[in-house]
Amino acid sequence: MGSHIARMLRATLRSAPVLLLTLALLLTGCRMEVVAPITLHADGSATAGLSVRFDPRLLAELDALGVDPTAELSAAVAADPAWELTRLREDDGGLRVVVSREVAGDEELVRVYDELPAGLAADDPSLEVALQVDREEGGGVTVSGTAAFRPPVTVGLAVDGVAVGEDAAALAELVEEAVTAAVEVRMPGRLVSHDGVAVDRSTSRIVLEPGEQRRFSVISQPPAWWSSLPVDTSTLLVGAALLAVVAGGVLLLLTRRRRSVSPEG
Repeated sequence: MGSHIARMLRATLRSAPVLLLTLALLLTGCRMEVVAPITLHADGSATAGLSVRFDPRLLAELDALGVDPTAELSAAVAADPAWELTRLREDDGGLRVVVSREVAGDEELVRVYDELPAGLAADDPSLEVALQVDREEGGGVTVSGTAAFRPPVTVGLAVDGVAVGEDAAALAELVEEAVTAAVEVRMPGRLVSHDGVAVDRSTSRIVLEPGEQRRFSVISQPPAWWSSLPVDTSTLLVGAALLAVVAGGVLLLLTRRRRSVSPEG
């Protein structure tokens, strides 16, 4: 299941040519964004994922060189039906690649993020998320834990056993300037308190500093009663609109009928 994705993530992260090329492009002013999007649903299920955004300049350079940094990940997703890979071309020309999967409950959600960095070496770059989810009987939800974005320590190349290229401090500085890392937690209800930046009334974005572990806590109100219905919001809105039209029609007919039945009759 998730272990297959974890193995392919390790292969991707350890690919020295891709890592070296990406770092070189970041030195020229290109930017990347790495996010762990987490969505908790009112019915107790959740969506786990990882996303990477390549800005238009970085994407253009990689395309010109014929390099697909997500090739290994695409192969992993194709081999594991539990995961889904989505490529979203954004208005500014950037590309967001999202790997996600649905999980049945909170324990499985926690396990997915525990497994993803499993087996990485100390000098491998990684986004590590340790979660705890608590759901109250009344419907309130608390998501807490720690998150850290670990920059690469080396570019992955060595000559006669000696690492070459930028050292750990220089790489950390480069990543801090050119890479945005974050955890985004979307709650089933309206936010009550959180440690990040409110993206909307139910989503908190926790921005990470490279090399530093950050504790976070996100608390939400009980979800609206209709959120647990087996329909999405758009379907519910359409249904409500149709119901309003029908109700309006009935009221109009009743009004006309009352007018037609005059007291003098």
